[in-house]
Amino acid sequence: MKNLFLLSLLLGADLCSAEVFKCRSADGSVVYGQQPCLPGSQPLEMSSHPFSVIEQNDGGQAAKRYREQLRQWSDKQDKSRQADAKFERRERAAQRKKWLAEREHCRRLDAKRASLDASLRGGQPLREAERAKARLAKVEDQMLDRACHLYKED
Repeated sequence: MKNLFLLSLLLGADLCSAEVFKCRSADGSVVYGQQPCLPGSQPLEMSSHPFSVIEQNDGGQAAKRYREQLRQWSDKQDKSRQADAKFERRERAAQRKKWLAEREHCRRLDAKRASLDASLRGGQPLREAERAKARLAKVEDQMLDRACHLYKED
């Protein structure tokens, strides 16, 4: 059944072929149609090349203009991509610089915390020990605020 349907489609496609006629009318205009030329009009020969939106008798100027416009568009796209890439590189460099500065600040806070921790272990008078504990708590809070655990190196 399927084969019969496909065969009928192929045969039907051959019957649906159309012919195009090109005629010059009495007033000089060119007319295309499915019927042969009317009496009083002159049949013209169809060109063998396919229809084109670019006129064939302009000496190729339209094709040159099209290629030039295409080249300009391509150049514009390339410049846009280059500008975007340059912007991305600058953004990454700025982020990297910010990350390095933050890591360095966290390292200094960690060194300060270690120093305060060591001074607390080394027998100090009570008053100085209380001040060191307060400073240590402040440094640890700063480290938490800055999320210094993200910058630790294993």
